[in-house]
Amino acid sequence: MNSKPPKIVVIGAGSAVFGLGALSTIIQHPAMRGAQLALCDINAEGLAIIHQLADIMNRAWDAELSISSATERRELLPEADFVLVSIQVGPREDVWEQDWRIPLRHGVRQPYAENGGPGSFAHTARNLPLIMAIARDMEALCPDAWLLNLVNPLIRLTTALHRHSRVKAVGLCHQLLWGYTMAATVLADRWGIAVPAGFHVHTDADNMPAFLAVAREAVKHLDIKAAGINHFSWVYDIRDKHTGDDLYPELRDRWLNHYRRDFEPLSREIFQIYGMMPTAGDSHLCEYLSWVSDAATRPWRKYDLKLQSWEGNRRRRASRWQLARDIVAGRVAVAELRDLSRHGMLDEGIPEMVAAVHYDRPHAHEQLNIPNRGYIPNLPEDAIVEAPGAISAAGFVGERMPALPAPIAELCRRELALSELYVDAALTGDRELALQALLLDPMVTDIDSGRAILDDLLHEFAEYLPQFR
Repeated sequence: MNSKPPKIVVIGAGSAVFGLGALSTIIQHPAMRGAQLALCDINAEGLAIIHQLADIMNRAWDAELSISSATERRELLPEADFVLVSIQVGPREDVWEQDWRIPLRHGVRQPYAENGGPGSFAHTARNLPLIMAIARDMEALCPDAWLLNLVNPLIRLTTALHRHSRVKAVGLCHQLLWGYTMAATVLADRWGIAVPAGFHVHTDADNMPAFLAVAREAVKHLDIKAAGINHFSWVYDIRDKHTGDDLYPELRDRWLNHYRRDFEPLSREIFQIYGMMPTAGDSHLCEYLSWVSDAATRPWRKYDLKLQSWEGNRRRRASRWQLARDIVAGRVAVAELRDLSRHGMLDEGIPEMVAAVHYDRPHAHEQLNIPNRGYIPNLPEDAIVEAPGAISAAGFVGERMPALPAPIAELCRRELALSELYVDAALTGDRELALQALLLDPMVTDIDSGRAILDDLLHEFAEYLPQFR
């Protein structure tokens, strides 16, 4: 166990979407008192605002942190114990929208285009070189540090870190909260939870206030154990947190037979077909499936699969930047950032994880993305799976779960195989391998279309893809 407080480097600290929430939870957590907090971002202006904001929180909450910042990560990495990575290459909403629009030119309408579908290849290829460059710097400057990866596509980037670097890395995601919220919505009258009319759990920014109001109640009343792969995990067990009652039979009967048929209809149908509840909500569940992009049947209409609200994300980003500036200028009290949910922000649980590893304070976590060491016995060994686990000085160790039903396991295996190909293509800049990977994607059903999509993606994002030159 360490007696010296940890050094935490945050790469991407200048993000108004991630940075405000991460800093708030770290600085106000008692276990982080006296820690070194090093903030890094290539946006010097944004970084300066975030550094000032961190200083204000530090003083107001008497955290006694030592806070530094730099635009060059190598200045901050020496002696780091933890490196939080939340970066995106390219203007986030602009490149995401292009990831969707480019395949559409060639007849492929992706329902989401972030972690699955042909647009996700570009998402992987843009972010992977930077993620690996960070890992290389860590190998040289802080080889014993943990890299906590919060960057999508999470499976692919975490796969690359484990297979092609020596850093200790774990992928982190909060998507299980969507599973909690769906279950609590269906079972709401059991605890008197208020659910707005027409409520859904789509992940667009404008829906977050309504979503979080139900999500806060969900975690008060439910315990869920789920596993699979990121954005494609499955409920093994669901219980009343206070009584221990098994709620799976009631949830299954209500949702499939008695509840609104328009509530997350894709999740409902997959639950009915495969017998296990998926946790991600329709927006992410759809990304790895072959039945959501057919131009003739238009399943996105049947299941009301909404695209990400890029304009909503831009408004959210602007709103959070304004909040940061207002606090720094003294127009708004820093106490506004005590409760993240008031601003549609999620608590990622970072300080609890850091304390568990650094001070050996064992901590259970419901959602770890780590190499499979028999945690899900019928998924490939060493593939990045998502499972509950324990965090301590021993690191991040998954819990052994029963085998997934064979059809679900096969869907997971296909995505894991595709992820490995995408990683290899993105690392090497091999166009032939990239095409082979794209043709394995369940949304690509024509060779010529796949080739044309690849050509356009590589041309459109050439400035971000030096490995393909």
